[in-house]
Amino acid sequence: MRKNLLIASLLLVCGAASANDTLVVTGEKAKGGTAIALDYSSSGSATGFQFKIAIPGGDKAKVNLSGCLKGLPATHAGVCQMTKGVVIGMAFSDNNALLPAGMLSLGTISVSGASSQAPTVIEFLAADQAGNKIATSLEMGSDAVEKNLGQ
Repeated sequence: MRKNLLIASLLLVCGAASANDTLVVTGEKAKGGTAIALDYSSSGSATGFQFKIAIPGGDKAKVNLSGCLKGLPATHAGVCQMTKGVVIGMAFSDNNALLPAGMLSLGTISVSGASSQAPTVIEFLAADQAGNKIATSLEMGSDAVEKNLGQ
């Protein structure tokens, strides 16, 4: 998975997506399930973000969220919750601090007992200190995850 993260990071540095805040989602097939790594390429202008990832198999899937946003900087708090087959994640700062510029390793989500379909990112939003939506993009780092933003 580290190899995929490195490749995704290099693509961000070289690609047009570097101007936006970007959620980098990398999935690896693991024994009995999928391990999903979440990374964030920050421009330094966002104070918070949210995402939604649809999990195949819905509520029947076993989802471990204990590492979901554990890599957030100390200035921020985050929560991930599974509801109706969708993992909803949100990060925020109580004192409105900006996320530092650069690549941030947010954490991982483990999924087992789901169908053979890949998890799907259905929403990703980021906001500045005034609560205004900022430009975002999504990078998918492997075949084990797919992009399907219905916005």
